[in-house]
Amino acid sequence: MDWSTNDWLNEDELFYPKRSVDNKNSWHRPHIIGVFPSIKMKRDIEFHSLNERLFYYLLELDKEVIRYYVQPIEVEMETLDPEGQKHVWNHVPDVLVYKQGYAPQLFQIKESPKEQSKTIDLCNRNCEAYSRKKNWSYKVIYPKQMPEKVQSNLNFLVGFLKPRKTYHLWLQQVLTIVENSAECSIITLARSFTSHIDYHAILPLVYHLIANGYLEVNINEPINERQYVRRGSIMSQLNQFHSLQEGNE
Repeated sequence: MDWSTNDWLNEDELFYPKRSVDNKNSWHRPHIIGVFPSIKMKRDIEFHSLNERLFYYLLELDKEVIRYYVQPIEVEMETLDPEGQKHVWNHVPDVLVYKQGYAPQLFQIKESPKEQSKTIDLCNRNCEAYSRKKNWSYKVIYPKQMPEKVQSNLNFLVGFLKPRKTYHLWLQQVLTIVENSAECSIITLARSFTSHIDYHAILPLVYHLIANGYLEVNINEPINERQYVRRGSIMSQLNQFHSLQEGNE
């Protein structure tokens, strides 16, 4: 599916967050609750755990993800209490993702596949049925299963998504040098500009280009000055850690 010409007015109205971050009683919760500024969505994004935030960071870095909506819908659930009385309540899945070339994908973010219960099973069945009616796909995903070095790199790169005012002065030169050298270390690349500018000003530009899909490094090793960089996108490596490349086209 082609989402490049969508104006998103209808989706913005339909898929506003159905639950809000609440810091009440957060002292006894085993996860962090907060918000982060989304470059892609141009708004603050709420998260209810570091697990959620990690997946949202992955969405921010994926250039083929056009838009995503957190806590987008309410899915009705029915349960019976021990006395046989019916109880109806709403479950809110975590995020609805629009990726270029694919049907919308609804995700539930969990800590581990070991996290199982009758309630979780009911939520998954009903969310899958709801998605099927909408011609969406539904998946449960476990971001914390990514290697710790990869998680650390995601947290690092998101801070470099936003461009600085001076980046345009050197961006094309950086890309040209990488293209001509095939592969070089980040520090060598930055120091090649020493006659024009302090190389420390080039380092954040290199990280910006990595975060935005213009340059590639080994995502399984810590991203630092000693890493080798080449033309390409880290998403070719990150796709193995999530399910966004699967589903209905």
